[in-house]
Amino acid sequence: MSNRFLWGFIIALIAWIGVFTVAYLYFASAQAPKVAMVSADSPEKEIIIPRSLDGHYYVQGKINGYPVEFMVDTGASIVSISYELARAIHLPPGIPANFSTAGGGVNGEIVPSVDIEIGNIRLNELTVSVGIQGKMALLGQNFLRRIDMIQSNDKMILQIRN
Repeated sequence: MSNRFLWGFIIALIAWIGVFTVAYLYFASAQAPKVAMVSADSPEKEIIIPRSLDGHYYVQGKINGYPVEFMVDTGASIVSISYELARAIHLPPGIPANFSTAGGGVNGEIVPSVDIEIGNIRLNELTVSVGIQGKMALLGQNFLRRIDMIQSNDKMILQIRN
């Protein structure tokens, strides 16, 4: 009888592990940032970005033609990326600089003359800071202050300024 009990216990344990794994994967994917995909070929004059479940806005864009996922960061002074992303984009080495971030001071570089594109909005000759952690780029104020940005009803709308 104990052998049957042991096998029953093992089967029940495997079933519960399966249930919890499926639940974890479902909730992890539901909590993942939703990155708005926009096309540069779109005739629309505005880009609508839905608010992600974490409260932030994410959008697909390009840096010097290289596809990048941005988090819109109104608290960032300039567009910011990691060293890993800078290497992938083939950005030249920049000017050494120190940055104050929410997480403390960061040593990095300033790279001038970078083109940033979000859908049909393309801004040339922007400065980018290199040195943050993570795969996500930050879309900072040096981009945002040159366009119109409206935030309403869990959406952010970016428009080319007339």
